[in-house]
Order: sequence, then C-alpha cells, then structure tokens
Amino acid sequence: MKQFITWGLVVYGALFLIGCNVYKAQKQESLLSFPELGTLIKTKGDMWYSAAEQIGVPNWSVLKVDVKQLPFNRTSYYSYAKYMEQAGKINSISYNDSLPYKPKYLRLQLLDKLGLTNLLNAETHKELRSYVSNDDGYKLVTGLNITVPETEMPSFLQAEAIQLQKDSYENIILVVISGELEKHYFFSELHVFDYQYSNICWGEDQYHNVIIENLISEGQKCPKGTFLKASKVNGDRSYLKF
Repeated sequence: MKQFITWGLVVYGALFLIGCNVYKAQKQESLLSFPELGTLIKTKGDMWYSAAEQIGVPNWSVLKVDVKQLPFNRTSYYSYAKYMEQAGKINSISYNDSLPYKPKYLRLQLLDKLGLTNLLNAETHKELRSYVSNDDGYKLVTGLNITVPETEMPSFLQAEAIQLQKDSYENIILVVISGELEKHYFFSELHVFDYQYSNICWGEDQYHNVIIENLISEGQKCPKGTFLKASKVNGDRSYLKF
C-alpha cells in the first residue's frame, strides 16, 4: 500500500511538472506572438496571462490604415521592453520618465469601422459570421503598436497612403505609398509589441437574420439593442421589421 501511494505521488509530481512546462510554453508564446492587422482572433488566457490566437483572415483585398506617432509612457514602454527581452532582441530605445523628451512609437489603426462592418456582413462572409457568432471571444484586430528605426519614421508619417494588401500567397503586407514609391513590409519584419482589437456587437436585420451591427473598441459598451453575445439577439420570426 505504501509503495502504491509513493508511486501515485511520483506520477502526480510528474504530471504537475508537465503541466507547468506546458503553461510556461503557452505564456512564452503569448509574449512573443502578436496577431496581424485586419485578422480575426480568439482571445484566451487566465488571471496569469492573456493571449490571442489568430484564427482567420476576412476576405478583403485592400484596407486603409491610419498611422499616429505616440510618445512612450511607462505602460507602453514596459510592454515594448518586455517583448524585446522575451524575444531575445536588442532594445535600442532608452526611456527615462523624468526626462522631457520621450522616444516615439507608431500606432497603426483601421479606422473605417462602418466599412469593415459592411464587409463582414457581405454574403461572402456568411460562414465566417456563423462561426464567430458562437463565442464572444472572437475579435477583430484593428490596431498595432510598432517601432521602426528613427530614419524610417518620416516615410510612415509623410506617406500619401498606407494600406493593408495581400500578396499572391495571401500573406498580409503593409504598404507605405509616397507618390510612385511603394515600400512593402511583412509584419514579421516590424517590431510589433502590442495590439488593439474591436469587439463585435450583434443585432438582426429586418428578416431576423443575425448580423454584425457595430465594431466597438475595447472597454466600450454595445449600443442599445445590440449584444456582445449573438445568442442574446431575440426576435419574433413571425413578422418582419419595417
């Protein structure tokens, strides 16, 4: 009996260590990988870490991107420094909260949420809507924080247009356009250290089909009559809305 108990403790200890290693691997992955702009993600995690799994790319060809230059603060710099440390990369940006000059980073944003909403409600995305309506953990990535070398900052800030496009292999590329000059970036080439997403608010059309009514920023509430959970969208299907 004593041997059996000892054996059980050994097995339990081994399973605990395996679980810890799996947890550490998941946490490490969450710190190193960021989703791409314009993609759908499934948020996951617990009180110890949070992460996002990129689950798909909507059927779009070109999306307009806005860029803003923002000064680092304690929170954003911590995110950047932590990412660089975890990724084993050289942190070339120094930050001192007491000094008046603050280093800058770029925030890329998809601003046309009405256009994105109409795009996601198109017939081509019928299966996608059905898929993501089953869980309110699905989000749309609408912002990324990145750093670029100081010499490349002007090309982003003075660009005539910045777009998301897809290459012949359906890879997402960031295109910075200045006159006839175009510069292409894969997100793997940029230092992405944080992201923002939009929640999906569900409603229904006049035929009681469940549709996406709004895309709202993190922390905002869905407008009246719309819901984060598609299952809360109710309607008497015996009549039509007019």
